Amino acid sequence: MKQAIAGLSLSSERESTALIVWPSVSATSMGQFLGRLYEKKAGVSFFTVGNLFVLLSIPIAIPLYLWNVLPVVGTRYRVTNRHVNVERGVQGVMERQIALDQFDQIEVRQMPGQAWFRSADLVFFKGEEEVFSLPGVPYPEGFRTACLKASMTYRGFQEIHSRQASGA
Repeated sequence: MKQAIAGLSLSSERESTALIVWPSVSATSMGQFLGRLYEKKAGVSFFTVGNLFVLLSIPIAIPLYLWNVLPVVGTRYRVTNRHVNVERGVQGVMERQIALDQFDQIEVRQMPGQAWFRSADLVFFKGEEEVFSLPGVPYPEGFRTACLKASMTYRGFQEIHSRQASGA
């Protein structure tokens, strides 16, 4: 098959992964609570109240982090050339998904406690209606951009495919 752009195939051929991220600890209310504690700046130089909370919360924070990445229960967010998926476990069992043509904008909502983790919630909209959300996405602007670019590409391919099918 000839390809107009090297390495680029039509989304109708097969689904392929563009990006995978694992949610931050801040996806949970406990993680957001810890993030609010860690953000406290009172103190001198490196010796701040927030850094003290980091040390004191190690027995809570490590299991909370490991829960997100455990092979059986760990969650991940995957952007493909057709969908944005929420998957769980080693096998990537699909929990929920949204097709790339089912949203037209994505809002970044940083909840209190998420700034310390450099994460935020992504909320997907179709017009004014909220249709999907991803909690605790690390480096949310990059993931948001990847989702929007994948959506634009998918819509472009759909438009080209429909023109070819109608013979225009």
